[in-house]
Amino acid sequence: MEEFLKLEFAQLRPEYIKIIVFIFSLIKCTFLLAITIKLLRLISNKLVNKIKAKIDSPERIQQLITLKIIIVHALEVFIFGVYLISILFLIGIDVRPLLATAGVLGVAIGFGSKKLVEDVITGVIILLEGQIRVGDYVEIGEIKGMVEKITLPLITVRTIDTGALCFVRCGYINTIVNHTMQYSYSFFAFDVAYDTNIEHAYDVIKKSFNILLENDEYKKIVLSDIEIFGLDEFKESSLCIKCRVKTQPKGQWIIRRAFNKIIKEQFEIANIEIPYNQLVVTNKA
Repeated sequence: MEEFLKLEFAQLRPEYIKIIVFIFSLIKCTFLLAITIKLLRLISNKLVNKIKAKIDSPERIQQLITLKIIIVHALEVFIFGVYLISILFLIGIDVRPLLATAGVLGVAIGFGSKKLVEDVITGVIILLEGQIRVGDYVEIGEIKGMVEKITLPLITVRTIDTGALCFVRCGYINTIVNHTMQYSYSFFAFDVAYDTNIEHAYDVIKKSFNILLENDEYKKIVLSDIEIFGLDEFKESSLCIKCRVKTQPKGQWIIRRAFNKIIKEQFEIANIEIPYNQLVVTNKA
């Protein structure tokens, strides 16, 4: 059988043999590419998990994850470039002139692509200073949303209201408002009727906050006692009491929804009226 296969293979035309060798080489290179990328991601994940176990700060962990994504992405691009060069070599193209030309073109493009250089430099500064990380809720200009991806030239933000994916060039960023850095605040403005006893309203708000803390899930998110600023504003038909609660990053929305529900229930129990605009229609006929 082996002699038959050798005979059949020997009878093939040279160009067919080259095609078969090229296909096998292509499969081998593709397999090595997939294995290398798989190992790169596996090793990076294990390394990051080991480092995460030694870090207590959620901020540092988030920054570490962002660094990992950027480094792995850059290495994957480099590996894929080596793969393409290998394919060209298999085809029979001399890659040395191409590499030399690419180097010259790279220098020329580098001088001409001022905006790209600005994007990359700004991206490096943002990354090193930890101004923004994957998973943060940010405002960049008129864009508000969660950061999904960071590369050196681009920041990808998913808006909360519509779910649109926005690509922001780092070189165009002047101001970043990060709502989830270190800690957050839940702000509250409770409107009560003019005949409400303000001190009694304060007591009900404090009682409502204690009820909130009875839930272990919410207690983990809250970082401090409630701050009641006091009677903040006289409105046309109500008094406005403002307060705030310090929370874990991205916990302000969870606490706001839960606390508003408790306040509504406790105000009803305490007979504290929450005024609302009413329209009265009279018929003079």
